Amino acid sequence: ELRDHLADFQDFWRPLFNYLYWEPHCYDIPICWSIRSVADALDGVDQITETMDELVKNLDQLDVLLPQILVTFPQMISTLESTRSMMLTMHSTMGGTISAMEQSSDNATAMGKARMLISQRGNPSTPEGVSRVDPIKDAAEEALKGTPLEDSRISLAGSAASVKDLVQGSTYDLLIVGVSALCLIFIIMLLMTRAFVAALVIVGSVALSLGASFGLSILVWQNLLGLQIHWMVLAMAVMVLLAVGSDYNLLLVSRMKEEVAAGINTGIIRAMGGTGRVVTAAGLVFAATMASMLVSDLLSLGQLGATIAVGLVFDTLVVRAFMTPSIAALLGRWFWWPQHVRPRPASALLRPVGPRPLVRSLLLRD
Repeated sequence: ELRDHLADFQDFWRPLFNYLYWEPHCYDIPICWSIRSVADALDGVDQITETMDELVKNLDQLDVLLPQILVTFPQMISTLESTRSMMLTMHSTMGGTISAMEQSSDNATAMGKARMLISQRGNPSTPEGVSRVDPIKDAAEEALKGTPLEDSRISLAGSAASVKDLVQGSTYDLLIVGVSALCLIFIIMLLMTRAFVAALVIVGSVALSLGASFGLSILVWQNLLGLQIHWMVLAMAVMVLLAVGSDYNLLLVSRMKEEVAAGINTGIIRAMGGTGRVVTAAGLVFAATMASMLVSDLLSLGQLGATIAVGLVFDTLVVRAFMTPSIAALLGRWFWWPQHVRPRPASALLRPVGPRPLVRSLLLRD
């Protein structure tokens, strides 16, 4: 009804409104522009009415969708609460890290008066790239001679320098671990065998096993297959081979010490017969277990398993089976020095009283 009355009003005043629209200077005449604005507003009422009619048609669909939307609100609220708690936790966790990173980068530009960026051709982490670290530093030191920065300290950073420091550190640590372990093994063997030469032979055989395993590994991996051995392989293999190799040799020498009362050679034969199968089987099983690492996708893990397996096989089948008994037989009673060991079993003629003093003196002299 309101729309109909507005239409009647517009029809009655239509000639006046048309005149206002035809007037080219209506914008400059206040009364003319005011009445024209009223006419435009009345036209907008019709457009609003048409829009409301279309909106009413969609209210039925909205009435169906609103309950479904309300059902999802609790889930949305719980998800938002979880997200908020996660963000707060992340902020509290990363806050210290971010502040530390900001503090570490504050004085980055004040650490040195000059900075040069050098890009290598190729991979800087390879041995070839690492070998360029010292020449680069030497060239920088030579370039500073005769300049105000002659007494400056030159430092190198980057992948090549980091790898070089890592290699030097691992080499130094490996040397310390190897020497310390050998000394500790020697002391333990000396206390258990009470024989200086026997303990020295055990340590020497272990060192020989290490050298043989590393040499064979380098021969196979680098010379035959053309693959560089990972720097961690030697360090990890040293720990395993030192422990296992010394145990196997100690077991054999301890058994020889128990049987030495029957004579040196007889004791060696009995010790080999009593421990040969057990130690050989244990060494071969352990070597096969380590060799199973060759099927791993990690090249360093396969190299580690192969190195340990080669060392165990060499120690079990060569060092323990041949070298240690042979050295003990060749050295004779000197193998057990400073203990006094008879080369032949004790005899009843050695009792302090009785006949045949000449035979007794000859046995004691041997």
